[in-house]
Formats: sequence, C-alpha cells, structure tokens
Amino acid sequence: MKGTKFVVVKMRELIKTAVFAVLGIVILVGLVLFFLRMGGQSDSGLYKNGTYEAALPISNTDVAVEVTVKKGKVADVQMRHTSESITVMYPLLEDAVAEVQQQIVQKQSTADITVSEKNTYSAQAVLQAVTQCLEEAKK
Repeated sequence: MKGTKFVVVKMRELIKTAVFAVLGIVILVGLVLFFLRMGGQSDSGLYKNGTYEAALPISNTDVAVEVTVKKGKVADVQMRHTSESITVMYPLLEDAVAEVQQQIVQKQSTADITVSEKNTYSAQAVLQAVTQCLEEAKK
C-alpha cells in the first residue's frame, strides 16, 4: 500500500472548471466567426442588393430603366415598360441601353463610359437614369 494515493476532488471545483472551459470555447468560437465575417465583407461591393428603377421621359411617356444589383455589384441594366410605339419611334434607344449595360456591368460605374456616335444622346439619357438608380443603391 505504499504506492497508493487517494485524490479528493470536490464536486464544486469540477463544475467550475467545466463551466469555465465551456465559456472559453464559446468565446473563442465567437471571435473566430467574427473575424471571418469581417474579412468577407470587404469585397461585398459598392451597392445594396436589389432592383432599382428610374424614369426616362420620352415623348410624353416614361420608360423605366431598371438596374439590378447582386452581391453588391451591378448585374444588369434593362428597359422596362416600353410600348411598341417607343420601340418604333426610337430604335436606337434599345441599342443605347445594350451598349451602356455592357460597359456598366464591366466597369461597375457610370464614369468613363464611351458610346458610339450614333447613340450619343440616347446613351446620355440612359446614363442619367442609371446614375439615379446607382445613387439610390449606394451603401
């Protein structure tokens, strides 16, 4: 019986140790999740997600220009609610929207957009509507 030792551990001490260990793990996991989320927001884009619409007045009619933002970036620019008469009377308007849409999605901004000479005025009107939508979408 020379090598036998008895260790007396109080139940209160065991419970305290277990509670502090659990609290330490919860705090550590919380800190890790906090820092992981903080790093993920840096590339979330400049704009709030959603669909934004601005009116483009053309010959006593408003044509809606719609800008779609996904994951903080401009995903699409489209014309909505166009009547057949607008399409017939202003055939370059659809070309201007397509040209502007391509460049805005690529550059993620309305700055430094270049358009062809045949779409200059139509593209400027579309750009004003898109700029209005993007101002509304800014974070």
